[in-house]
Amino acid sequence: MTYFPIKKNILYKTVIVAYMLVLLLLYAINGFSQTMGVWDVYSFGAKGDGKIPDTQAIQMAIDDCYRAGGGKVLLHNGQFLSGTIHLKSQVTLHVASGATLLGSNSPVDYPLTSTQYMSTSGDYLIDRTLIFAEGAENIAITGNGIINGNGDELDTMEKPRPHIIHFRYCKHVKVRNIHLYNAAFWVQKYQSCENLLIDGITVDSRENKNIEQARFIDVPGGRNTDGCNIVDCRNVRIANCTINSGDDGIVLKSFAQPEGCYNITVTNCVISTNASGIKIGTESTGEFKDICINNCTVYNTRGAAIGLMTVDGAAMERIIVSNITLLNIKGAALFLRIGNRGKIYRKADKKPGLGTMKNILIQNIYGSEIERYGCSITGINNSPLENISIRNVCLTFKGGDKPLFFEGYEGRIVEELTVDNVPEMEDSYPRSEMFGKLPAYGFYVRHVNGIEFNNIKLQCKEEDKRPALVTDDVQNLFIVDFQADTTSRCKTF
Repeated sequence: MTYFPIKKNILYKTVIVAYMLVLLLLYAINGFSQTMGVWDVYSFGAKGDGKIPDTQAIQMAIDDCYRAGGGKVLLHNGQFLSGTIHLKSQVTLHVASGATLLGSNSPVDYPLTSTQYMSTSGDYLIDRTLIFAEGAENIAITGNGIINGNGDELDTMEKPRPHIIHFRYCKHVKVRNIHLYNAAFWVQKYQSCENLLIDGITVDSRENKNIEQARFIDVPGGRNTDGCNIVDCRNVRIANCTINSGDDGIVLKSFAQPEGCYNITVTNCVISTNASGIKIGTESTGEFKDICINNCTVYNTRGAAIGLMTVDGAAMERIIVSNITLLNIKGAALFLRIGNRGKIYRKADKKPGLGTMKNILIQNIYGSEIERYGCSITGINNSPLENISIRNVCLTFKGGDKPLFFEGYEGRIVEELTVDNVPEMEDSYPRSEMFGKLPAYGFYVRHVNGIEFNNIKLQCKEEDKRPALVTDDVQNLFIVDFQADTTSRCKTF
């Protein structure tokens, strides 16, 4: 008989390979994914049934991922009920396609959060939120799944109701491809952040959905569901987003006098709202500089389509708005405003002085079905707008001389103004309908030093007795190729 002995080294290697295969299997069963940079929340006890709270399991996965140096926390194949969770440095929260992070409907699951940075009230507690981060770096929310704020269930909650996302003083932030749905308050709030990318997200959070009805017909008072709020941030890119919101769509704000919004681009976005479409200002105590808004569509919007406003002392400079289409705008197509409300947002801040607005370019704007308020470009006596260029604009207004009702409410007739009775309203909240029905159906311009209208075409679907352009206290006015519908009762300007 012939024997073929197995060499010891071959046998040894065979045993080692078998042993490694067993280890791989055991690691896979017990959360081997963690060693590959992915923390599956099911490994931390998540149920994913939408009924049993998974807050603790999700937070444990985030904390473990953070301690390991970072990676991806994965939500998949389920509906994960949660209260407030805290995202930490180097951690990506990934909500996979088919998965939902569902906000709790219990107010106790959204405690006021302690903060190391002073809030606008002067204390060290900040708003409630579903996903919170402060002082974190290299954080992200990704995936094609849904984050549902459960706002319908939190309507009666005492304010402040929770945001879906609130990041403060964070650096290198990405929010990509996620679907944000049904918020109880502002959908997203990014405050004092740096190097922020918001790309490819969908916001669907619009109570009182019918734009043709009175604003608060379904949810009295609304929920202030702004689509995206950028507050005192630097180096921000917002791109390829679809936003349908119950309040303003994309808004840049400033609550802090030493801060402001700098180096920001908004591009390739589609927006529909129950307030303003794209807005810079209202809360406006810091600066707004070097901002570009480009290639966007704004439609079915109740307030101004594009609004630029400084009323709390902010300097606004080097702003470009270009390549925008508008459809069915219930407020003004364009609204530029300097006011003197002078609101103080933080106890440490001093009373602000007058704001400024200069070096603004608005070009390539095409819109139809624009309401009859008229576009407003107004400064105040001691602070005129400066160096404003309006180029390549084609707008079709509804026109007509029948009464205009404020936000669709019958009985709230908008006052029709003449050149002599447009109020100054220096300290009022800025909104495109604030003055009333302006004496121009196209552009009303007051307290401006240096404004250019170049290649402008204005039309009315119905005959309107008002002129297309009215100016008051305007210096250095340049008009080139201005075409407008007129009637036998008025002149163009």
